[in-house]
Amino acid sequence: MRAPNLPARFFSKNREALRKLLPEGSLALVSNGAPLPRNADQNYPFRPDSTFFYLTGIEEPKARLLLTPWSEGQAGETLFLPPLDASKETWEGKMTGLEEGKVLSGIEGVAELPAFEFTLFSWQKHREQLYCEVNPIFPHQPLTAEHLFLENLTRRLPGLAFKKLGPLMLKLRSKKSKEEVARIEQALSIMGRALDRVLRTLKPGRLEYQIEAELAHQYLYAGCDRVGFDTIVAAGANATTLHYVSNRSRIKKSDLVLIDTGAEYGMYSGDITRVFPAGGKFSAKQKKAYQTVLEVNQAMIAEVKAGMSWQEINERAKRIQGEIYKKAGYIKAEKNLPSVGLHRIGHSLGLDVHDLQQAEDPLPVGAVITIEPGLYLKEQGMGIRIEDNVLLTQEGCRVLSQKIPKEIAEIEGRMKER
Repeated sequence: MRAPNLPARFFSKNREALRKLLPEGSLALVSNGAPLPRNADQNYPFRPDSTFFYLTGIEEPKARLLLTPWSEGQAGETLFLPPLDASKETWEGKMTGLEEGKVLSGIEGVAELPAFEFTLFSWQKHREQLYCEVNPIFPHQPLTAEHLFLENLTRRLPGLAFKKLGPLMLKLRSKKSKEEVARIEQALSIMGRALDRVLRTLKPGRLEYQIEAELAHQYLYAGCDRVGFDTIVAAGANATTLHYVSNRSRIKKSDLVLIDTGAEYGMYSGDITRVFPAGGKFSAKQKKAYQTVLEVNQAMIAEVKAGMSWQEINERAKRIQGEIYKKAGYIKAEKNLPSVGLHRIGHSLGLDVHDLQQAEDPLPVGAVITIEPGLYLKEQGMGIRIEDNVLLTQEGCRVLSQKIPKEIAEIEGRMKER
């Protein structure tokens, strides 16, 4: 079944924490974005903005949130929702009304969207800073309505300095609450059942996209809202392309099949990579390479703990991978690691699959990260990546994905049952 709504106190607590970080004389504006056109009269499926959801629990497109600092001692939070439109609801389904918005978010001050600009201009009158954010990752992304709106504000409010909200949200979203961890664990549970089905049905002759379809079916049937990201099903040499997503090749008996997949449950996704032998058994060459990557995976899981930064984790990963890959004969010297290990050891995980992170900041107790060493042997037509999701603790970590098979004996044993 689909994820139940998180309690309003979860979002109220998150807003309170953000308001305590806002300096005096500032405002925060968080927007939920709008559907983007795909072609003709079709839009891409809408997915709520992660930070907006984290603060409100609201999924309604075009909604906005204004916050003032906690130190000012007033309510300081107003949610703005598009007016109900009977015609739109006839075509597109139920919208979020003002009363429902109060219940979901825990915000008493809820108004219709046309009141937003008047409120913003009133609230900013004696303020100097506006904290806001648009997606900062892709420099060549198309300008959205939010980009244009903020550009217009800079002209209309020249005395207001625009500040990035991201660094403040990083402090909050890095540490996962028990509710967030539970959602990631549920996503992983669903993914584990789906991957188990793949293990038992994977055969030579199938097409990569049929495996992708099997996973998507299992995720949606179990109550997930969507896949967490474009699924990678890469057979043989396709696995040496890191973000291979065309998934069109026919699987051969001699192939290893790399599957990098995520199921999004209640806005939180797992992110798992497993590698299965299409013929049911690893060849000697495949077994050696796979066991080498698994050794790195297990060594890094034993290393990581709260208080380490991504910079430190990646440095340790370079050393461990270099030593193990050199010992196994895949590189002549540790400095050659980039020729076969094409990416970093992992990333933060949460509302975004590549969640907010800063290289030099210590990761807190409660951070969820991936550990995903890879070995890519292009001349052998073989790519291996083994990815787990772990919850950091003071002493080490807890592997949230531990029930998803990665040992050779367990993988081959389950494939015998096909």
